[in-house]
Amino acid sequence: MRRALWVFLALTSAAYGGPILTRPDLMAALGGSGTLEDFEAFPVSPGISVGLDCSTQNSSSSCNGHSGLVVPGVDFTFGSGGGQWDGVGYLGAPSEEILSGSPGGQPLVITFTNPVNAFGLDLRAFTEFPASATLTIYGLDNTTVIGMISDVNLSSDGSPVFEGWQDAAGIGQVSLTQTGQYWSPIIDNVEFGLAQTPEPSSAALLGLGLGVFTLGRHLLRRRS
Repeated sequence: MRRALWVFLALTSAAYGGPILTRPDLMAALGGSGTLEDFEAFPVSPGISVGLDCSTQNSSSSCNGHSGLVVPGVDFTFGSGGGQWDGVGYLGAPSEEILSGSPGGQPLVITFTNPVNAFGLDLRAFTEFPASATLTIYGLDNTTVIGMISDVNLSSDGSPVFEGWQDAAGIGQVSLTQTGQYWSPIIDNVEFGLAQTPEPSSAALLGLGLGVFTLGRHLLRRRS
């Protein structure tokens, strides 16, 4: 707890950054809805999954003969196992979703091509295939690690779990991995945008206070 808090305080000394616990919290940070990708554009039948023939999926790429499957401003890059698009009902899928399949399914990388300083998404495991996920968040250079959310419990009942992050300095990329299975975490409802910024005179103090409070809540939730 103390080490995690120390690392978090070091990050917030430069700019406010930290986890976002719920989608309403994300929308509050964004001042409303952000750009949402809900993966409903691919014509996959309920109850089945389709392997994708593209290594990176974005608004201009063609996957399985279809283009424009995702919104502008974000790339989804799959591991060597290739991408997979699930139809609703596939191993507990509440709606259409994507992942990086096995073998070689890790990591699944989300890259924001436009400036972003807050994002959130739903993660889940296939029913009967529990896993523990990790999100590594990078700055605008897509190299510098600015945060990490680990030990995200993805239960065997396939229930979605929301995770998010905010950083005033900017977020360039998110890498998703998991232990317990060979494929990546399953993702859905990726929402992102520019967060509202506090007045300069109060930004540092407010960000530090909110960051410590949010981290405490996040760690308590992990232990519950």
